[in-house]
Amino acid sequence: MMEIRHLVTFIAIVEHEGFTKAAEHLGYAQSTITLHIKALEEEINYPLFDRIGKRVILTETGKKLLPHAKKMLDLYHMIKEVTAAQGELTGNIVISIGETLLIYRFPPIIEEFKRLHPLVNIEWHQLDSVYYKENLMQGKSDISFMLGTEIHDSNLYSEKLAEEPMMLLYPNSFELQRDIVQSNLLFTERGCGYRTLFEQCIEEYQIGITSNIEFWSIEAVKQSILSGMGISLLPRITVERELKDEKLSGQQYKQNLTTQLLYPKNKWISPQVEAFIEIVRKHASLW
Repeated sequence: MMEIRHLVTFIAIVEHEGFTKAAEHLGYAQSTITLHIKALEEEINYPLFDRIGKRVILTETGKKLLPHAKKMLDLYHMIKEVTAAQGELTGNIVISIGETLLIYRFPPIIEEFKRLHPLVNIEWHQLDSVYYKENLMQGKSDISFMLGTEIHDSNLYSEKLAEEPMMLLYPNSFELQRDIVQSNLLFTERGCGYRTLFEQCIEEYQIGITSNIEFWSIEAVKQSILSGMGISLLPRITVERELKDEKLSGQQYKQNLTTQLLYPKNKWISPQVEAFIEIVRKHASLW
């Protein structure tokens, strides 16, 4: 007989690309994983996986079963959370978010949510600017928050929460008209929305390039500007204090980016996720 735990195992094998990693993720012995899949295959009378060398790939039947298995798990969680929704919220939320938003926008949101809903566990993931959609569609994240260009995708619900002004930033010793013809450019990592906009800004301002330096985080870029290493383009929210204290200089770029909420269309939103989104909307109305 088909059981929910068998479907959980099936999906875990797909998402973790193998029996061994799925067993580690679920905390099962590998023999248990094998028994779960055998039971599923006997129930539907078709194999779900092909073993090719060390690789495990879905059969055609497995590919057809996967979206239905995910829907059944969503329905199962919905049923379990009906009673929770009538009382104090419990459960988990998996959120993917960019570094800038987590540091500069979300601390008061997190504080309020944990105060109101202390039994809900939040698992935070670094937003992957390339694979964010894939991670959402595969259920690796419940919701995502992105600072970038507006997303228009027929498979995703997208809600703009705020316009984010972008600043061309440079050290106080930097004279824009004089030094822009020969500058060290401080880049964020490839794929980041700020980097793409900075490259556009370089062309428009005809900035002369002495060297390119790529950094792993917004904070590293900001500290490098403060130390006089070069110029960059960053969201204004990351440098509000430094601009106010006149520790660095800058001018607003003509194009803004947006902070937006993303999740798959037609996805059931659990009560705890809905509660988190409502708190985000409340705070975003003041940004």
